[in-house]
Amino acid sequence: MIGEKSKEERLFYYLRPEELIPEDHILRLIHQQVDFSFIRSKVEPLYSRTGRPSVDPEVMMRMLLVGYLFGITSERRLCDEVQMHVGYRWFVGLSLQDKVPDHSTFSKNRHGRFKETALYQQMFDEIVRQCVEKGLVSGKHLTVDSTLVKANASFRTMEPIVVKLHPRQYLEQIEKENPPEGDKKDDEPWEPKGDLPYRGAKLSNQTHRSRVDCDARITRKSNFSETYLGYSVSYLMDNRSRIILGADQNRPSRRADAETALALTRKARWVYKLEPKTVGADKGYATGQFVHELLGEKVLPHVPVMDTRGQHEQGIYSLERFRYDAEQNRFICPQGKTLRYWGIHKHSKQHVYRASPRDCGQCPVKRQCTRASYRSLSYHIYESSLQVARKLSKTPGYRISQMMRKRVEELFGEAKEFMGLRRMKFRRAVYVREQVLLTAMAQNIKRMVRLLSTRGPKARLSAMTVAYNGIFERVHQMLRWFCSLCRGQSTLVLHTT
Repeated sequence: MIGEKSKEERLFYYLRPEELIPEDHILRLIHQQVDFSFIRSKVEPLYSRTGRPSVDPEVMMRMLLVGYLFGITSERRLCDEVQMHVGYRWFVGLSLQDKVPDHSTFSKNRHGRFKETALYQQMFDEIVRQCVEKGLVSGKHLTVDSTLVKANASFRTMEPIVVKLHPRQYLEQIEKENPPEGDKKDDEPWEPKGDLPYRGAKLSNQTHRSRVDCDARITRKSNFSETYLGYSVSYLMDNRSRIILGADQNRPSRRADAETALALTRKARWVYKLEPKTVGADKGYATGQFVHELLGEKVLPHVPVMDTRGQHEQGIYSLERFRYDAEQNRFICPQGKTLRYWGIHKHSKQHVYRASPRDCGQCPVKRQCTRASYRSLSYHIYESSLQVARKLSKTPGYRISQMMRKRVEELFGEAKEFMGLRRMKFRRAVYVREQVLLTAMAQNIKRMVRLLSTRGPKARLSAMTVAYNGIFERVHQMLRWFCSLCRGQSTLVLHTT
């Protein structure tokens, strides 16, 4: 007999929202494992002691966490989802009768009360401290990397950077832009002026800025042809647990990435009281200054530094063929001529030594020494630090760091695919930094729950495996002790006999 569902609605429902949430759901596990009581103490100085009560700040932050966990990038949509979803209501602390905060509450607090404060950084730091207190972070071996993220702006918003002009230069520019009536060409085809104002013009970070996001920069990945406005996002990861110990945004350049990596490494030591021993990175961080400053922090750089000192064209003398005179700071070539010290190159940071064009012009082995009019030698100002990094690249620890380095790419993939970090939803660096910190915080919370929770078949199996391994290890130790005892007794009997 076919059944039919009654469409009659009940007048009253007797239920608890908590009973509708599965035992192994991520929100229930976060509610059990993570303490959010610190939020009120962090924001209390930002509120007035008089006036109408505001929305509970913990409710706001829990709603933002729901948005990042489930990839809800729009705050309007987030409010609608919390309005309809019973599990979201239970997690943020709202009953079925409570009113969901309006979406304008988030933007007003972002641009008003929470602006120019370190609230989101403090929230991120507190979650990391909880991970450290629970024993999830070792802090000894770290990995740093960066990724490019598109800005919430397009090339249509680009405008020339305004510079101050002399009055005469300003009048000349006005005359050039506004020719007399007789010079105008009326036969030119009409073109819309608002769509593509800089079609065919060359745009660069030195001459143009976006009028809607002046902190975004023109960038492009080396292996892709697409050019866009974007930011660079840097992560500092603990290799043992993949907990993100530092996250920040910066300009999309290698120098800015290295500076951010050093700042995050120093912060992990002084804020979280960790003692990092190694930091792994890719070849984009293989600069002399980055390696030198890491060694100054007593951290071993596991960075692939290439040795280009002896790499020359076929038949060209290498650096080893020249003798260095330390007293006069010069090099002596195989023919006995002098290469005097020229100075430090501005961009490459290299010590440069140059020979005289007259000596090289009369040299009988010039073709074996150089193709230029004179021979020059150079080495980095931090060559001793680079030598240490090259030696470290041959150790087993370096190979392990390079294997673990690829795991930070998984964090970037998770943030882009599931948490809305493929394109920034905010504009300006201060608000982009908020999105980066909250995304990294949500990833850390997921990782913390996964490592601490004993719910679910996989977690129970891993917990049982750890317990059985401990039991087997103890039994093995007892057997070894018993065997050693027996060997001692047998030896004693032999001696007495």
